[in-house]
Amino acid sequence: MLTYQKVVWQVPSELQDIVIAVLVAAGADGAEQGQDQSGQPTVTVYQDTSVAGWQDQVAAYEAALAELASRGLAVTAKPILQESLDASLWANEWKNYYHASRVTNHFTVVPAWEDYQPAQEQEQLIVMDPDQAFGTGTHPTTSLMLQALEAVVRGGEKTIDVGTGSGVLAVAAKHLGVGPTLATDIDQEAVETAKANLALNPVAKDVKVIASDLMQAVGPDWSDADLILANILADVITPLIPQVYPRLKAGGYFLVSGIYDDVQAEIVTALKAQGLNIVQHLNQGTWHAFITQKPVEE
Repeated sequence: MLTYQKVVWQVPSELQDIVIAVLVAAGADGAEQGQDQSGQPTVTVYQDTSVAGWQDQVAAYEAALAELASRGLAVTAKPILQESLDASLWANEWKNYYHASRVTNHFTVVPAWEDYQPAQEQEQLIVMDPDQAFGTGTHPTTSLMLQALEAVVRGGEKTIDVGTGSGVLAVAAKHLGVGPTLATDIDQEAVETAKANLALNPVAKDVKVIASDLMQAVGPDWSDADLILANILADVITPLIPQVYPRLKAGGYFLVSGIYDDVQAEIVTALKAQGLNIVQHLNQGTWHAFITQKPVEE
C-alpha cells in the first residue's frame, strides 16, 4: 500500500503563498493551507514515501524554508508535525478540507468532487482539483488577479498566462471572454497538471499549455499579446518584466501579483524602468497586484 508522510509547518497567513511556491519549487507536488489544533495557520505537504530518497526531499523543503528565514521572513524551517498516512487517508485529508469558495462577485472556485450550484446567474465556476497543483485559487494574490482581470478584459484579447500553476487564471480569463490563450509553466510535469485542471472547465478547452521558464520558450507568434498575466513569486517577477514588454501590443496590459509588502517598491521601480505605466494598484492585507499598460505609440 502506498503511504505518504504528512509534513506540517506553522506559517503566518500572509506568507503562505510564498511558502507554498517555494515548497513546490523544491519538489512538492502540492500544498494544503489549514490550521492546527490551536487555530494557528499551517501549510502541509504530503510526501510520497514510496519514492527512494524521500527523506532527502523533506530535507530540501527545510533548506528552502531556511533560506526564506535568512531573508528576514517569519518562517520556521522545521515542521511542527510529521506523520504517516496511507493513500486513502491522504485523499480524504484533501477532500475534507477544500470546499467551494466565492472569491469575487463573479467567480467561485469549486473542488472537482463537490456538487455545487451557482447562487446567482452571473456567478462563474472555476473547477479545480487541488490534488493536481499547488493552490486552489482562494489565496489573496489570486483574488487580486481575478479582480484585475474583471477590470480590464473586454473580450477577444490574445492572452498569455505565465506560470499558470493550477490554471485558475486561464479559466477565469476564458470565462470573461478572452481570445486565444497560451499558458506556461516551468516543466512538463507542471504542464500536465495544468492541462488536467483546464480539462475540468469546458470554457478553457482551447487553452494551449507549454513548458517554459517564464517566457523563454514562447514563440514569435505570441509577440503581439493584448494581455499577459503573472501570479508568481516576487523574486521571479523582476526578470520576467523585460520578457513581457516586447511581447505586449502597444496599449496592452500586464497584470502581475504575488507581491508582498517588503518587495512592492522594488517591483514598482522595475515596472516603471521598463516603461510600463501603472494603471491601478490593488492590495489585500500585505499582498499587492498591479494593472500595468504598455504605452500607446504616438
